[in-house]
Amino acid sequence: MITRGRRLRFGHFELHLDAGELLRDGRPVRIQPQPYRVLELLVLRAGEVVSRDELRQRIWDAATYVEFDQGLNYCIRQIRFVLGDSAADPAFVETLKKRGYRFTAPVETIDPTPAPVGGSVIDVPASAPEPPGSEPARQTSQEILPAGRRVHIASYTVIGAVVIAMAAAIFVIHQARGTRGSVTYSQLTSFSDAAFEPALSPDGRMLAFLVGNDLNFPFSGEVFTKMLPDGEPIQRTHDSVPKYGVAFSSDGSEITYTTAEATHGWSVRSLSVLGGNSRLLLSNAAGLSWLDDHRALFSEIKKGLHMGLVTATDRRENLRNVYLPEHERAMAHYGRLSPDRKSVLVVEMGPTGAWVRCRLVPFDGGSAGTAIGPDGPCLSAAWSPDGRWMYFTAVIGSATHVWRQRFPDGEPEQLTSGPAQDGGIAVSPDGRSLVTSLGIQESGVWLHSTEGDRLISADGYAYQLSFSVDGRFLYYALRHAVTDSSRELWMSELTSGTSEPLVQGFFITSYDVSPDGEWIVFAARPSSGPSEIWLAPRDRKTPPRRLTSAGEDSPMFGAGGEVVFRQSDGHSNHLFAMSADGTERRQLLPGPILETRGISADRKWVLIGASVDNEAQNMTEFAVPIAGGALRRICPAICAVSWSPGGGRMYVKLLGVPDTAVVMPVPERESFPPLPPAGVRSIADALTVPGSEIVRLNQYGAAMSGASYAFGVTTGTFAYARTVSHRNLFRVGLP
Repeated sequence: MITRGRRLRFGHFELHLDAGELLRDGRPVRIQPQPYRVLELLVLRAGEVVSRDELRQRIWDAATYVEFDQGLNYCIRQIRFVLGDSAADPAFVETLKKRGYRFTAPVETIDPTPAPVGGSVIDVPASAPEPPGSEPARQTSQEILPAGRRVHIASYTVIGAVVIAMAAAIFVIHQARGTRGSVTYSQLTSFSDAAFEPALSPDGRMLAFLVGNDLNFPFSGEVFTKMLPDGEPIQRTHDSVPKYGVAFSSDGSEITYTTAEATHGWSVRSLSVLGGNSRLLLSNAAGLSWLDDHRALFSEIKKGLHMGLVTATDRRENLRNVYLPEHERAMAHYGRLSPDRKSVLVVEMGPTGAWVRCRLVPFDGGSAGTAIGPDGPCLSAAWSPDGRWMYFTAVIGSATHVWRQRFPDGEPEQLTSGPAQDGGIAVSPDGRSLVTSLGIQESGVWLHSTEGDRLISADGYAYQLSFSVDGRFLYYALRHAVTDSSRELWMSELTSGTSEPLVQGFFITSYDVSPDGEWIVFAARPSSGPSEIWLAPRDRKTPPRRLTSAGEDSPMFGAGGEVVFRQSDGHSNHLFAMSADGTERRQLLPGPILETRGISADRKWVLIGASVDNEAQNMTEFAVPIAGGALRRICPAICAVSWSPGGGRMYVKLLGVPDTAVVMPVPERESFPPLPPAGVRSIADALTVPGSEIVRLNQYGAAMSGASYAFGVTTGTFAYARTVSHRNLFRVGLP
């Protein structure tokens, strides 16, 4: 007999069996139907081993039997995610290898009402199978089923009381909508972390790629290689340095990749396909691809963050400019030369630091070329071996898929579709297939305190977290799905756990809440045209009012109620302030800036990134007094600076020092702690401030790739939005 009409309590959780609902501390927890059914069966059989075969018979039907292994793994990981459990040290669900699973926590029955066991209790309708996953340790090469069947692959580690890691891969492959027939898929990797940035050797027999997390650029990952089709992946680097742009040398004996470090900036390193230590090939270089044994196409910083495309030998001899974006904040991160060596596809970031449409430029550098491919942010590009097709991964309607376009003036055609998002392109030497990374993302907003970690919201994807001055409210920008065309502003009241939207109907790129909590200023990206700045009351009694519409962004409230923002003149960015009604505009600095980086807790200083003549760093962090006066150097290179809500502590995190920040007390009536005159160059520099101490952010799961975080009123309070990319590599057969 399975007992229905009752509640089962374990830890802070309750299962309401009649309602099919999971609660934590009396509040509903979002969990998908199939993971819920698995959890229900395990809890009802607490203390017993439930075999995988029994779970298959009770939860899966014949129509989804082929997907059972992946599906069960996905469900177990989803259960652990919502319970805050750990596979390595389980408090609730224990994995018994080759036997099954056991629910280990004590279970209390409340209000029992017996009912007969029936298939309807836990059976899943054939019309609504849940996305399954794959075992994290298993490496396979698997053909995707024909059109009409879907294959889903997923795996990820879990968030416990202290978040250690999370990784997975979920793939839902649909028949593509290309106009010239359907594409086919075969799986090449099966990692618990994301696999991405694929590159194929010239003979097409070896695959090189990154494994890690691809949410932040440059990516967090290590270089792997795999012999095709069925070789085991082998890890080739172990340095934890951000990377991108994996490529093979023209003879296939070397692998090059780009790194980003605080000490060396952008650099290209090379290592043998047989392994061993990497070597520095070129400094101030990125996105390298080989043209022959000694000549390459790569990007370099001209000044500040202004990155252009050049060609030279591997010793930087005979250097020639190919393409330099007009705006000094724009960055051409890499280019791909056509087989006839006359044209280059360029992948670049625009003036705001966001990816823009791809560009086709002449290799001789004779012009700035023209925008090419689908009309949306372009993340990667490649050529067919015969030069007849250009391939792109592009974001259209917030969905990232593979497109192609006939060279030189054909219409873009979408090749892949569905909820799985594509990333990276490596075209096979015969032109009949390409390799790309497919997957989705999972996200949640969590609050860490001395009592542990608590899930605040699992509804969508959160960005740009911030606390109210009193620490009662947590604000965040939210997208309900990766493919949503809007990014809303939400607020969670931390005591009650209630959440509500504050601004909807916009794609919000940045925002700020006034110190009294009554007003919101935000930048939004319209469906077409430049960025706009809007002002909205938090009580929503009146609609938002547009203040600017000429490409201004990054608005923040100053101490006197002014709005500070960044404005572009088409060539460079500048720092401005205006009154809260959009009038009385004034320029705060005579020279250009690169970025706005934040604002001090007392609203008197704006943090900016700017380039400095005769200094090697790409960007130096300064604080600009809104009321006028001398600038203050915070870091001589890129760093992240934030304050506790009341301004009593300042946190500094340096580029290239993973999972570590330094917290420094701020004297009363001061904006900053007594920083070194030259700024914070190292952890040792920061620790010279009296009362400073190191914060190991990874103990909260916060500084890992893909995490957005905000510090609370007390030292032990910390909010983070943890987004995890679940990806693996697939070969896509072309129509």
